[in-house]
Amino acid sequence: MICQLFFRIAKIFSKEFKVHFFLAIFLKLFNKSKSIKFKLFLHFNILLHKMEGQEEKTLHCPCEKSSCPETDDSMDRQQMLLSQPELWNQRKTDASLRVFTTVMLHTWRQRRKEVRELQEVVQRLQCSSMKSKNELHVYGTLMRVEQKRNRELQMQLKQSEMSIDQVRSSCESLASSVRNLTTEKMQLQSDLEERSQKYDELEEMSSRTQKLLSTAHMEHSNLQRQLTDEQRTRKQMQREIELLIKEVVLAESREAKYHQVRDWYHRKLVQKEEKIRNQRGDISALEERLLAIKEQTGELEKLRESAVRMTAQITELRQELSQSRTSFFSVLGESSSRLSLRRLHNHVVAPLQGSQLWVKIRRYSSNVMCMFCLYLLPGMPVTRHSQK
Repeated sequence: MICQLFFRIAKIFSKEFKVHFFLAIFLKLFNKSKSIKFKLFLHFNILLHKMEGQEEKTLHCPCEKSSCPETDDSMDRQQMLLSQPELWNQRKTDASLRVFTTVMLHTWRQRRKEVRELQEVVQRLQCSSMKSKNELHVYGTLMRVEQKRNRELQMQLKQSEMSIDQVRSSCESLASSVRNLTTEKMQLQSDLEERSQKYDELEEMSSRTQKLLSTAHMEHSNLQRQLTDEQRTRKQMQREIELLIKEVVLAESREAKYHQVRDWYHRKLVQKEEKIRNQRGDISALEERLLAIKEQTGELEKLRESAVRMTAQITELRQELSQSRTSFFSVLGESSSRLSLRRLHNHVVAPLQGSQLWVKIRRYSSNVMCMFCLYLLPGMPVTRHSQK
């Protein structure tokens, strides 16, 4: 690779230098240290840029090759170099730098390609490693799942073995129970035959009892009807009894009121009899006075007649009081007492008011009128006394 690069550089600089000169420079450059190589690499890059610019100028030149005096210039340059060794050394260093830069560029490009290839390989390897990791993860998970399944299957196998053992033991127990059941079946068949006979007997008894039950139901229905009728009559009797009790209570209350009223009237009669006795004494005194006055006036006879009438009315009032004792509703006596007052006013008081002796007689008759008024006071209704 290095030789190819060298020959390519020699073709570029063949117009000015010879091939053996470039080989000597190249060998010298590779024998130097690393720091010098780096400096040479920089100078070599600069020279390459300059040479490329000169080549472009020559390529774009409008004149033809035949007309350009390149041969003469080259000869002149060689003579100048031979005459001036310093320029010759400078040109050597420049050429060596150019060669070195070209070689380094070529190697750098190759290394860059290799690096790119290596990066691509690394990427491929990374992708393959990721795929392999994913596959390993998947395989690991599958292995774990399979292990879990294997464990579950092992547990199921153990459980199935346990269940098989249980089934075997249960089968043995069932076989023994079947044997026992066969013996029990024989016993039950014998018991069933006995029970069937008893059942037939009981059916006959049940038919008889059903007939008795039907008759009992009929009697029960009849008794229920009678009971309902009796309950109705009992309710009616209870209602009548309640009404009678209410009437008795009312009668008792009326009797109590009647006794209270009778006692009250009896007391009032006793008081009035005493007052009447006192009034009789007053009347007798008045009669004596009236007899004395009668001699002077003839009008006293009228007073006597009125007194007689008053005594008659008093007797009538006594009779009415005796009748009120026997009756419960004594309030009706109020109307009769009012009638007696009206009679007295019409027959006795009215004719006396027109006479001249009314003023004198008024004093003597005031006591009599007060007694009559007091006598007529008990004719008030019972409700007022009860309220008091």
